[in-house]
Amino acid sequence: MAATTFLELKDKQDPLVMSALDWLVLLHPWTAGAAYMPTDLTDSSGVLQTLAPGWKTSGEIQKAAGVSLAPDTQTVAIDGYGSPKPRREVMTGETVAIDYMAQEWRKINLELQHNMSLANVAAVPGKGFRARKLSTLDVNYYSALVIAKDTNSGGDLYPFFMYPKCSVKKRGTMQGQIGKELGLPFTLGVLDDAVFGGSYDFGIAGAGFDSIATAAGFVGAAESIDVTPPAATIAVGVQVQLLVVDDNGFDRTGECTFGTSNAARATVSASGRVTAIATGSAATITATLGGLTDTCAITVS
Repeated sequence: MAATTFLELKDKQDPLVMSALDWLVLLHPWTAGAAYMPTDLTDSSGVLQTLAPGWKTSGEIQKAAGVSLAPDTQTVAIDGYGSPKPRREVMTGETVAIDYMAQEWRKINLELQHNMSLANVAAVPGKGFRARKLSTLDVNYYSALVIAKDTNSGGDLYPFFMYPKCSVKKRGTMQGQIGKELGLPFTLGVLDDAVFGGSYDFGIAGAGFDSIATAAGFVGAAESIDVTPPAATIAVGVQVQLLVVDDNGFDRTGECTFGTSNAARATVSASGRVTAIATGSAATITATLGGLTDTCAITVS
């Protein structure tokens, strides 16, 4: 075996450390299968897409509380009579709890806090609204879409969790103190939705993930790159932006270095923008990504 080092084996990747710079919690009245769940949060450019009708935001979340997503696994040990340690573990349950404190008195947040529907409650001019809490054993179910926001040099990152079926497991104390909001704390419990086909989906969306997908283990290392356009004829003073895509389909332009074979004819910026300088023979623009290269032939007319 070839010699290596501790750090090479560790393969520390700082860009893979996710941080929740902001949180977004959205809720939707539950129906089996949660067909209103988005297929994709973002388009191929990493731009967030509009959600289906019916989703309601919880608004701003208390900064000190943040959002807590707590999975838990329950197991029972199978012991052998003469064995000091368990012979195996059998899973008996698996739960996920979502904790946060909504700061805003939105209708959806008040529904969760009081475990009731306010669909038929409307405000009256000058009088506000009034709702009556009745004793009930009913459980109200919701779907939840929980999205964090981070960013890196490649763009925004959206770590997300799609929970098709949830219910309110705990309603925290609403505390009124000077200098603090009258917040609405609660805990949602995640249930299984057989029509949906599982407990929840999770992932990362956004353009920022393209540059770290390989390091994260979700895309194989690139074996080739393609520069678009492969050739162009442009007039003096005109610019053209090059696009570099690897064989996995990811935009790697921002990670490439660029060079020109003839700066008297055409120059290229660090971001891959070519500028025609003077008419004459073609200049070759080379894009380099690690050990991979591809070229664009520029003719200045």
